[in-house]
Amino acid sequence: MEFRYVAGPSELFTIFFIMVGPLGHLGQFAKVTRNMAQDQINTLAFKSLIIIMPVIVVLGLLGKQLMIKWHIPAPVLELTAGIIFALVAFKILLASDVEAETAGTPQTEISPLTVALKMLINPHSVGTLIVLLALSHHWDRTVLVLGLFVANLILDALALKYIRILMGKVGRVIMQILGSVLGVLQAALALTIIHASLMMLAQRG
Repeated sequence: MEFRYVAGPSELFTIFFIMVGPLGHLGQFAKVTRNMAQDQINTLAFKSLIIIMPVIVVLGLLGKQLMIKWHIPAPVLELTAGIIFALVAFKILLASDVEAETAGTPQTEISPLTVALKMLINPHSVGTLIVLLALSHHWDRTVLVLGLFVANLILDALALKYIRILMGKVGRVIMQILGSVLGVLQAALALTIIHASLMMLAQRG
């Protein structure tokens, strides 16, 4: 029997956009690059992307193999994913302003590695990737999950490149509205996944 996935390509893209996307760190990046020229920002964003793409693919595939070796049931993995999605979605929805505060002393230097590890990815985005890869029963699904994650990393790097536009008055409002809309969608999807996984666990019991 063919395995049916709770999240399709569009849902996966939405999840990764919220988990990996620029909504959570635009303010921080704007602060640390305030005194940089635009070409320096462009180089920083590009180098950070080049550094993190192979790292995330290796981490994701290694994490997938580790989860498989632990023989964790699929409903438990889905429940874990649903809880992570819900926590991040509600955090966005309850936040009064997504990283809007940019006050503070800008840093004189910031490395591409720092941007890659602290702004392009975070623990819950890597955890989400590993869980979704562990739930992939087919190679094409694995490629889809990795591809959508990397696509969001590219969008993330582009957001860093155009940080001064996005953190302008109009751009900030648009990003806040977008974050709220996507947060509601992810919260609903998260609760759907949690419900489905609990039903599957109940049937097993």
